[in-house]
Amino acid sequence: MDGMNHRPLATHTLAYRLMMRFALCMAALMVLALPLLYLITTHYYAEDLTRLVMKYGATSAHIDLEEDTLMGMFIQFFSIIALLLVAVFIVMRYVPQRLWKPFRSTLDTIERFSVEKAEVPRLAHTGTKEFDELNTILTELMTKSVKSYRLQKEFSENASHELQTPLAVAQMKVEALQQDPSLTQRQAEDLQAIYMELRRMSRISRSLLLLSKLDNQQFAKDDRVEIGALIHKMLPQWQTVSGPTTFSVNVPAPLVVTCNESLIESLFTNLVVNAIRHSRAGSTVNINVEGSKLSVSNESAHGPLNKEHIFSRFYHSCDSSQGYGLGLAIVKSICNFHHWKVDYSYEEGRHVFTVDFGKA
Repeated sequence: MDGMNHRPLATHTLAYRLMMRFALCMAALMVLALPLLYLITTHYYAEDLTRLVMKYGATSAHIDLEEDTLMGMFIQFFSIIALLLVAVFIVMRYVPQRLWKPFRSTLDTIERFSVEKAEVPRLAHTGTKEFDELNTILTELMTKSVKSYRLQKEFSENASHELQTPLAVAQMKVEALQQDPSLTQRQAEDLQAIYMELRRMSRISRSLLLLSKLDNQQFAKDDRVEIGALIHKMLPQWQTVSGPTTFSVNVPAPLVVTCNESLIESLFTNLVVNAIRHSRAGSTVNINVEGSKLSVSNESAHGPLNKEHIFSRFYHSCDSSQGYGLGLAIVKSICNFHHWKVDYSYEEGRHVFTVDFGKA
């Protein structure tokens, strides 16, 4: 559960909040109790003592029974309150740590839980009813999540396999029919249109499967890839489909990233093919590596694209209906999978896509 690694940290613990509220309540009660304490002392204790002294003639110029009685009563009152406060604060400072220890243990276990590993951690019995109920519910939720993930994974893989097989068979049959010399021009055109649609369906199926696997974290990412070397390795492939479009590659310094090599190849291909597809005829696609960032830009006769929807699935810009609308969605998913940042901008008549690899 990757999202739990980024949960916001609270500024104060529950015990701290409880102590602060207790202190405020005690302060309010003391302020309210002072007039009552003064009234009781002056009208009962000090007044009765004064009458006794006057009755038995024990008088002295240095004795003020009312003042002394008030002072003694207040000293006792505040001493008892201070001792109670110290005792309560000590108890509330250390006891909650022990009481909440099972909860923190559960929290740490949940934080390490990953549905992709398909393992449900065992939460210990705490002996506390509320915490045991919480652990039982969390165990059930994790078990259901792992089961749902496994079923979704199997469905994605099976669906892709079951779709690709009949599509491949249909393509072969269409290719065989296209070799029939008795075909009319209209029939040949119809078969060619069918063949192109079958290829389109096959590519969409593979793209959706890739997106599903990315969403389910089904790729390793422990390859060490040098960006410049990979760009020059793939450049001949891009040139075969670029037509009149040329390339300008600028990699002033080596940049090595830890990633999944097949995914970063897909990322580069989707960015570059997208740039080729939407470039002005005869223009140049610029590929630059600067610091930890890769940028791919192309010149276009059209204005800026919608930044809010450009990376959405099946999104097509208003100027073109080429492609399947999945290329940039795949780029975004690959970046999210590796915790990279991808951005789009429009600068001086050029569409610029930038991938920030962070600390690489």
